[in-house]
Amino acid sequence: MPSTPRLTLLAVTLSLSWGTLARAETVTVRRGETLTKIARRYGCTLPQLKDANGLKKDALRAGQKLEIPPDCKHALPDDAPPLKVKKLTHEVLVDETLEEIALRYGMQIDALKAKNAAALKRGLKPGMKLKVEAADDGRAQRKIAYTIESGDTLGSIARKFGVSVRDLQRMNPKKKADRLRVGDKLVVYKEGRSSPSQSVGRPQAGRLIDGELFKDVPGTWMKSPTTAWGTNETVRALKGAIAEVRRKMPKVHDLTIGDISRKEGGFLAPHKSHQSGIDADIGFYHRGQPKIGPRAFLDGTVVGLDLEATWLLISALIGDREDASNVEYMFIGYPVQEKLYKWALEKGIPESKLAWYFQYPKGSRAMSGVIRHEPSHMNHIHIRWKCPPSDKNCL
Repeated sequence: MPSTPRLTLLAVTLSLSWGTLARAETVTVRRGETLTKIARRYGCTLPQLKDANGLKKDALRAGQKLEIPPDCKHALPDDAPPLKVKKLTHEVLVDETLEEIALRYGMQIDALKAKNAAALKRGLKPGMKLKVEAADDGRAQRKIAYTIESGDTLGSIARKFGVSVRDLQRMNPKKKADRLRVGDKLVVYKEGRSSPSQSVGRPQAGRLIDGELFKDVPGTWMKSPTTAWGTNETVRALKGAIAEVRRKMPKVHDLTIGDISRKEGGFLAPHKSHQSGIDADIGFYHRGQPKIGPRAFLDGTVVGLDLEATWLLISALIGDREDASNVEYMFIGYPVQEKLYKWALEKGIPESKLAWYFQYPKGSRAMSGVIRHEPSHMNHIHIRWKCPPSDKNCL
């Protein structure tokens, strides 16, 4: 019959649609469960789970019903064994916030507060020991005593251990940078797994070993969670910069995070680079966006930039000292550079610092400045970090 093929096609379509709908299910929150644990168990990202349930916060209550989105394709059974976690101790640094600490270990702030309720009644203070938990791929804090050697600077020591100068100063609040001498002792809190990541080869022809996944980070939205693998240093730098912006401007919208690398590196279409875990694409901060932020990269020459927040993000990534910066290049379209440069100049940022940061106003082909022009980068920032000092095969 002439209608049979159409009926068959309709039946197949309905069957496929029903199969898709059948994957959606409702679960009941058990006592002690967190949104992060449920998201991991069902193969969801936090934004997926929150959007599906209209949640604005991470807090859950026992007995609450949650709908698991149908596009969480790697769901585990409800009786799957709980994720193994490491119970660790974190020593609070000067000016460190609960959000920064939660970010480091992949915890929810509410869970961190609950685990340390008694201690936090007296407020968060430097040197305080907090109980934290991290997944097996989490980052334990190790305390290292370092003796200053001839030729050392704060910048060179910070790069040696993969931390920022700001963090190094927070780890040693009683030490004065201008009074350090050869033989003096510094304390370094080094984070890392037993098998740290390795960036191998060049960004345009390389691979990534034991990379770390940028995930479950407050204040961010992931365009592609499966291509957000980077070196430990890359992931930490991104988390730290975003936390710094949110600490100073808590009302900023969530930042759009694009590609970093595949889990094992290698070619990642449509990019020429992004192959060894040291490149990342991130959006700008914009004015007039909802708190959840845009779900795409927006053109900075068309949609109004939040220049203050974007400047904070850039400066947190690049840093304040040229000898200590871990960023090799940033690629931002020349017209957007102009906006940022002129705003920073008006705010009194020294011209010497702007000359180090920006290619503008020397021309879009000038071979100077950390921030360089790329015509396709009017709507996002491409960051390339320097090779981690410990990665001997990174080029």
